[in-house]
Amino acid sequence: MTNKDEVAVRSHDVLVTSGRSRASEFDSLINIGAAVRLAINLRGMPPIRYELLRDIAVHRLGLQPPEVKPAIDLLAEAEMVELDVEGKTIRTILPSIPFFVDLYKCLGEVGTESQSLNEHEQLTIELMQRLARRPQTKNDFANLGAEKKALRRVIEIGTSVGVMTAVRARGLDVYVSPSYFSENPQALADLTVTAGGTALARVLLLLKQHQGYPLRIIAEKKEIAGNQLSSHELQIVQALAGQGFLPPPSIRTKHSGENHFIFGPQPGVSRVAPHEIQIYRNALALVSAVRQGQFLAREYAIWNPQLLLQRFKERGFLRRNSEAPEQYRAVVQLGIARLVSTGNGKARLELIRDKDNERTVDLAIQLVRGSAGKPMPDEELMLAIKQGEEYVEPLLARKSLTNCDIVTADPDSIAAIDEFLLRGSRD
Repeated sequence: MTNKDEVAVRSHDVLVTSGRSRASEFDSLINIGAAVRLAINLRGMPPIRYELLRDIAVHRLGLQPPEVKPAIDLLAEAEMVELDVEGKTIRTILPSIPFFVDLYKCLGEVGTESQSLNEHEQLTIELMQRLARRPQTKNDFANLGAEKKALRRVIEIGTSVGVMTAVRARGLDVYVSPSYFSENPQALADLTVTAGGTALARVLLLLKQHQGYPLRIIAEKKEIAGNQLSSHELQIVQALAGQGFLPPPSIRTKHSGENHFIFGPQPGVSRVAPHEIQIYRNALALVSAVRQGQFLAREYAIWNPQLLLQRFKERGFLRRNSEAPEQYRAVVQLGIARLVSTGNGKARLELIRDKDNERTVDLAIQLVRGSAGKPMPDEELMLAIKQGEEYVEPLLARKSLTNCDIVTADPDSIAAIDEFLLRGSRD
């Protein structure tokens, strides 16, 4: 029996990876995913007008217009929001969103009670759960005992929207989830060991030591933090990002365009719990924003990211600057912090203190270290939505790499990856 928090997590992943595309077979799954999407962005927010939330949901969060009200109704049914209504018209939404662990479980329970998942949705959730644990072959999928036509359709949908990636390894089709390595920190460390003394092992070690390094800088300078890369090693970085092994978040800015930030093996040895997945992604968003300010600032560069994040945690704010409204847009939208205008086009970033956000900052500090082992008023929300940069979730950002020139890694690295994937699919 699938855990209810797993249903909510996977529903959200399907919604995010689908972008504007929708599969006719998905109904309840999209509704639950849309409710999770709204809940993540409403946590800690003040009352918000329905029209404003609808526009944000459609134009920024990727929901279709008819999906907004059912998602809000599901949140109301889960007692995560109160609705100020006039007749049948929703005027204002009053959020009361719990921490992530309760959020996923509650929406999964209420969503499946009010409308059960159909065969295709249940099969999609099952496949995503399996892929989050390890790579899968077609034989693995066949052993599920699902009806062949339904299985074929679910795989077709999954590979089309990016829920899973088909990788050819030594003559076999191996399916990998874009979230596999992020949810199984030990798996990428195992891949490093499998690679032995190859170029792949060196690249993974460098990425582990310099989390969130901009792909643009790697490509232009052919180095990671002063460590020169051979042509083969550069190809490996591009292949790891482009083939979905390490799907990188991206930030789009007016002054520097779109930039992807790649992350290597994570500290820890166990699978990330479902309620920790969003915290992990929030940490990626925070690190990406800091790396943007470090390497791609318009004017004032960050000179010590670890110290900056440490002060952010201790003081609860970052000093004002003119780039903050752009640089930390995603951090604000995810409810990690708020922007407070200080005049003259400058703003200060203030941490919204709760246990999830403090965990997010701690994880961000750990990432940049490269270790081995008050609610926003509507005007400020619109400032965060309208101005500056756009952070794209790792699962969705990978799609923007499809137009990039992705080259094949060298034979030794391909062999190491193939061996790992094939071994993983048999574990």
